[in-house]
Amino acid sequence: MTSTTVVATKKPRRKGSSAKAFAWIIPGYFFFIAFLLIPLLLTVLLSFTDWNGFSYDQIRTNGIDNYIRLAKDTVFLQALVHNVAFLLGSVVLKTVLALALALAFRRAFPLSNLFQGIFLVPTTLSLVVVGIVLKFVLDPNNGLINPLLTSIGLGSFAGSWLADPSRALPILIFLDVWVGFGLYLFIFLSSMSSLPGDVFEAAKVDGAGSWKETIYVTIPMLADTIKLVVLLAAIDSLKVFATIYVSTGGGPNHATEVLSTWAFFQAFSGNQVGYGSAILVVLLVITLILAFFYTRQSRADRKSGDSK
Repeated sequence: MTSTTVVATKKPRRKGSSAKAFAWIIPGYFFFIAFLLIPLLLTVLLSFTDWNGFSYDQIRTNGIDNYIRLAKDTVFLQALVHNVAFLLGSVVLKTVLALALALAFRRAFPLSNLFQGIFLVPTTLSLVVVGIVLKFVLDPNNGLINPLLTSIGLGSFAGSWLADPSRALPILIFLDVWVGFGLYLFIFLSSMSSLPGDVFEAAKVDGAGSWKETIYVTIPMLADTIKLVVLLAAIDSLKVFATIYVSTGGGPNHATEVLSTWAFFQAFSGNQVGYGSAILVVLLVITLILAFFYTRQSRADRKSGDSK
């Protein structure tokens, strides 16, 4: 009996492959540096200056004066509180709503695919258009909501809506939830599709009903996905700007002011680019902290997935 030894030979890398790969990567690096990294660094540098935004020769460094001013700015502190309210309210509602609907869609029913598509539509809409439509619909004089409430006998609930400080911020939070939860719904559905079926079969054999299966099997197995959705939704909530700027402009009386709208006002209406940049740096630091935890969680999930 003769034995043959097969020697695996490593294919030599083509000479032009690295150059071609680098050529494809260059445009991505260019846009990253030109439209993200450079503006970010300039924003940080401008936060240590006193500049009105008109002439470059008028830029004067002022150290950390802008950051000292932040601690005394009541509107900034109010905007920071509103950002936290957005973060908590939007994240909780998006996560709970997306998870609940994903659990419902997991058990197929008639027209379930149609409803999934409908829930995804808001994520594709322009936020500027959404803000304009919201402002029109809730207009106390020419809008659609007040006449509708009056016609069905609920006229006592009619009001100025976006001009009411007690109503405006919750309305904008619910709007943010409506626009963004569809994306997280599909993240949950995608994660559920990869869950091992034998675990659910074992739960049925043990006599677990649909409710116990959801509470004790499905949700615990989605723990990592829930963490990722929470962190991703938190980062997304900090980016809120267009809908607030278009619909309320941060009013009434700063009742819907957030860090991004207050920074925009200071830089472009108040001609205090340095101070507006300092506000954005604070928002950037908060976002980077959340992004750090998101990245770490993503890596942990990949490692746990590779080990299985």
